[in-house]
Amino acid sequence: MRKILKFFAVLICTLTMCATGANAQTFSDLPSSHWAYEAVEYLYENGVVVGYPDGTYKADNNVTRAEFCSMVVSALRLREKSIDTTRDYKDVEDWYWAYNDIQLASFFDLVVGTPDGYFYPTNTVTRAQALSVVLNSLSISDMSQEEALAILSNYPDANEVPLWALVKTAKAVQNGLMYNTPGHEHTLEPNREATRGEIAMFLYRMMAQVAIHPSEKLAEKQRPIIKDGYVVENAFFDGDEIVIPAGTILPLGVMECINVQKAKPGDPFIARALVNFVNKDRLLLIPIGTQFSGKIVKTKKPLRFFRNAYIALQTEAVLDKDGNVLAPAFATLGQKEPEIRLIRGCPHLTKVRYYGTRTQKMWIHKSQRVEFVLQEPLRIKILDNQFIPE
Repeated sequence: MRKILKFFAVLICTLTMCATGANAQTFSDLPSSHWAYEAVEYLYENGVVVGYPDGTYKADNNVTRAEFCSMVVSALRLREKSIDTTRDYKDVEDWYWAYNDIQLASFFDLVVGTPDGYFYPTNTVTRAQALSVVLNSLSISDMSQEEALAILSNYPDANEVPLWALVKTAKAVQNGLMYNTPGHEHTLEPNREATRGEIAMFLYRMMAQVAIHPSEKLAEKQRPIIKDGYVVENAFFDGDEIVIPAGTILPLGVMECINVQKAKPGDPFIARALVNFVNKDRLLLIPIGTQFSGKIVKTKKPLRFFRNAYIALQTEAVLDKDGNVLAPAFATLGQKEPEIRLIRGCPHLTKVRYYGTRTQKMWIHKSQRVEFVLQEPLRIKILDNQFIPE
């Protein structure tokens, strides 16, 4: 009887622990039902925000200008970047805990001080000021004050938006960067001090946008401009993905020798990007070395005196150099036929070689280029490690 009771006691403890683990939360005062939970969890996992020693996050607390600079610099991963100049703020000495973060944020034109040379690091940040910094990190089409007023006209407190923040606030609304807490969905509250929860929501949305539309200064540091590369003219960005339309040709190098005499449908193959793929603006799309894995889908062995050898390859997945999946399965076809080997000055012998002996053996040699044609759009997830550091 004692053994049975002990068994049930252990079972209840196990179930209790599992249930507790299922509902585990990083911060004791931020349950999964909280409106800022997803954003805070994401930022915490990426080292952007931290909690207090007692294990709380305190989402309703305000944020100082220095604290906000630290969060923004972490979110944009600027801490390891080198800068050419510094700003001489009268109230930010080089021993100040946030000195480097304030200098980084200033260099990348995310924040500014006052005309008389002060930064006021301990002042709290308003919602308008926070959104202004978020917009400074992005490259978004400009708009006139009239257009901004039209966008904000549905908000009863639009007249409270400072003139300097009018266009940026409208851009934030237009591009889904604004967040209004529950119960305040129809107001802007531009001059109210932003809370830690609201800041988390702003930064969370900023991080999704900056990977695609970084400001000019951030783009120079975060997404390399490649001078030499294969230009994919019709590629475009869609959310957090790169889209390469159907019909695009991607020349890839097949990494193992394939002999048409021995190859059969279903055999695997690996191809790699032999060069960097870039868009028309020379921004990196697919880094050199990216792996395309797939299988042989069709082979046709050659017969003597006939041009009929054939190998068709189907890629299935795209992986980066660390093995992370960049794209799900997609339809693309690479086809290889025998190539003509010219005999100079004698086109007749060239034809004899091509239609006769040459077709008896057909190989795709290691690293040989095969042109793959996309049968449907290829959507590649933008990963942080895809962007090469300095």
